[in-house]
Amino acid sequence: MRIAMISTPHVPTPPRGYGASELIAGLLAEGLCRRGHYVRLYASPESAARVDEIRSLSETGLARTFEQRELIHVAHAVREASDCDLIHNHCLTVGSAFAALARCPFVSTLHYLHPSITAFPSSPSVAVSDQQRAALAGLNVIGRVHNGVDLAAFPLSRQRDDYLLFLGRFHPSKGADLAIEVARRAGRRLIIAAPSPPDDQRDWFDREVRPGLGGPIEWVGPVEGERRATLLGQATATLVPLRWEEPFGLVMAEAMACGTPPIAMRRGAAPEIIVDGVTGYLVDDVPGMVAAIDRASEIDPLDCRRHVEAHFSVDRMVDQYVALYRDYLMRS
Repeated sequence: MRIAMISTPHVPTPPRGYGASELIAGLLAEGLCRRGHYVRLYASPESAARVDEIRSLSETGLARTFEQRELIHVAHAVREASDCDLIHNHCLTVGSAFAALARCPFVSTLHYLHPSITAFPSSPSVAVSDQQRAALAGLNVIGRVHNGVDLAAFPLSRQRDDYLLFLGRFHPSKGADLAIEVARRAGRRLIIAAPSPPDDQRDWFDREVRPGLGGPIEWVGPVEGERRATLLGQATATLVPLRWEEPFGLVMAEAMACGTPPIAMRRGAAPEIIVDGVTGYLVDDVPGMVAAIDRASEIDPLDCRRHVEAHFSVDRMVDQYVALYRDYLMRS
């Protein structure tokens, strides 16, 4: 197949720091190339994915806002990609609006739900979890594919330190403040690996998170690459105190790949990712999370790793997308 992969124009694909959709788009694009498919990646100029061709669009430099940049990027990519068999879009701010205008089959992966998506309910899309798919009544969801983890980048570790880990963003929905509360109640050291909060979350951060930092609660900034894998691999447990219905939650799968149990609120896709009591723990509140910490040592790291190998590897993700593409093209 000839596939046009539209990643975002905002950060490189794959990203050098935070960028979940760009990470998945890059892993998928490279995996498709390894299978012999032609992949043309539309992405930022700094992108370094190993694909047949990367195109960045100079016209995006005319944009003054995030939304304008994405609009220009997707519009030009869709126009150029008419020689491909399929367009796979990862830009959700405006992407769904172009499905009916594309001159070849067009599909979007729903890494998150932008309000504009509901304005184009017939636009074909792929859910990243069964939980997300069930919540999308009225939209044209043509399949579900779980995100994949690069197993080589997250090796199994049996070495454990005495800290808990929160790895994510400073946003109320992610619950860094709850992770601090859990660590203090449990009398445990907590490492928070997160970039600085964006401007629209700074007041919340200053009010709810900053007062809890210091002493055994250490904020180390953003982490990627080997340092991310090391922090995940040596933690006693990874805390995932969700306040929202997260559609996937890549950090849970990454932690398990390293052999570390995630302890997550029973929300969103967490029950699809974690086998409760086998590869981690699902809890309903802060006291439940505190209690689960004492049981973290009962989890076998090898069970965690094997679960990710079986269900959340990049190879499995690529296999499922190839099958979905073929079925979609046969019906288009």
